[in-house]
Amino acid sequence: MQRDLERAASSPRPVWRRYLPWVGLLLLGWVFSRFDLRAVGDAFGRIRPAPVLQAASLFALNLLLKSLRWQRMLSAQSLRLPARVAVASFFSSQFYGQVTLGRLGELYRAEALIERGVPMGTALSSCVYDRLLDVAAVLVVAAALSASVALNTQAAIAAGVGMALLLVLGLGVVRARALAALPIVARIRAWLAMRRGTRGALGLLSQVVSGLGPLLRTGMVVVMVLWTVAAWLAYFASLWALAEGMALGASRVGLTASAALGALSSLLPVTISGLGAREVIFMHVLAVEGIAGPRAVVLSLLHLCVMTAVAVVLGVLGLLARQRQQRLAGAGGQG
Repeated sequence: MQRDLERAASSPRPVWRRYLPWVGLLLLGWVFSRFDLRAVGDAFGRIRPAPVLQAASLFALNLLLKSLRWQRMLSAQSLRLPARVAVASFFSSQFYGQVTLGRLGELYRAEALIERGVPMGTALSSCVYDRLLDVAAVLVVAAALSASVALNTQAAIAAGVGMALLLVLGLGVVRARALAALPIVARIRAWLAMRRGTRGALGLLSQVVSGLGPLLRTGMVVVMVLWTVAAWLAYFASLWALAEGMALGASRVGLTASAALGALSSLLPVTISGLGAREVIFMHVLAVEGIAGPRAVVLSLLHLCVMTAVAVVLGVLGLLARQRQQRLAGAGGQG
């Protein structure tokens, strides 16, 4: 996988892709142009170290829970990966995720599986499932709480129920025996199974689909949802800690809605970790609760800085651990 990533990195990219991240920076510049920079500096000056450390600890807990969730996925797929290797691989992928558009570098964790002879598509399937769980979680939270922040409780309830029904419907479609028994579905599954060992996009897709099978069982989905709720609770709590430390006065509903929408912005191919887009989101969502724009922007930037610092520190530790594990494996030890 490392060779594939190196080839992708060395291949020429279209000019428009090189300048995509500038869109987020331009957004951030536009945000700052609207404010008195003294007000922004004053908001930064009021930040105390204790809430920052608390937020960092909570975000580190978020990453730890997600790494353990990923190992649980691998166990369901009968892919045995020692806990120390799984955690190190997950943390190192967070480092790569910080420096890639749409956080695609997080897929690098699959390298530990590929080293053990797991086909690339199968190794990537848990990463895909992992990403889908997180996107679904923030979509549900953003849909429900954004409507609530807009002072329409009925819309919030309808959005939350609607998203939940969509998730249940999607799971039902995937697991429906009647659907699986349809001749056309059986032919598609057989066709993909025949190409599981082939090279190219079709072979990779077949491996991913096959790897997702054990993760789509109802009991497994329930367990993964619980892990996801626990991880994202720690994520949102890190923002709550910063807001309390700043004496912001915003409700947890508004803060959580801002964080959920901000997390979705990190998936945009025009930003790095949502920089620029997050600040616009925080500014507009928290304005409903009377929070001044400069303070909302500072909160967004501070939360992003805390998350980035934690991800980089844990990522570097993960990279060092992975290098040691690979050296041991190369010397005949247990990697």
